[in-house]
Amino acid sequence: MRRDTMIYYSGYSPSKECIEQNKKDKVVYNKLKREASEMDFNSLTRTLIDDLDERQFTRKYINFRFNIFNLVCDVIGDYSTCIREYNLKDPFYNLQNWTTDDLIYLGKKFKNKFIIPSSIGGGFGSYEGYYYTDEEDPEKFKKFSKGRVKETGAEFYYYSKNSKDSLEISGNTGMDYIQFSFYNLPDHQVKVYQYINSKKTVKTYEYKYDKWEIIE
Repeated sequence: MRRDTMIYYSGYSPSKECIEQNKKDKVVYNKLKREASEMDFNSLTRTLIDDLDERQFTRKYINFRFNIFNLVCDVIGDYSTCIREYNLKDPFYNLQNWTTDDLIYLGKKFKNKFIIPSSIGGGFGSYEGYYYTDEEDPEKFKKFSKGRVKETGAEFYYYSKNSKDSLEISGNTGMDYIQFSFYNLPDHQVKVYQYINSKKTVKTYEYKYDKWEIIE
């Protein structure tokens, strides 16, 4: 479980191995935290968008998927004797760093496409849905247009640089899908998992001399 949401259940007693592992994790976590303060994550987001290959997106619509809930529950051995206290996967750079302005930047790169953000749930249950106009902060999406789901009539937000016309989609509307996940690494690095439709690409970026470069 993430450090800031840790809830211990009654009777939990960490083993000696668990205590030692969490001490080691704390050292790594603090190193990541210190290095995070030295990096420009906003420029990493824009770099990831710049590095996208337009040839991989053949459809008119691009569905950008946010993984909005990811239960992290690492254990060592028996669950009743050890819970990992520190999130070492993506504590400082994750999809919460992405903003609607970044999606607009994506839309300007693909100026003939429609960018439709959606959410994907995880953990014990899962769900997927667009950002509907009656559920989201309108100020957050003030630069977006409104589309409509044909089957339900529900309105959702989308962005297109060249089109402000009303957009209607249905359950069988063909789209390209893009999703990211991240691992924060020591030494000013972030490992990026990029999913475009069914293709996965893994790259490691390093922050050096005030810019991000691919190192593997």
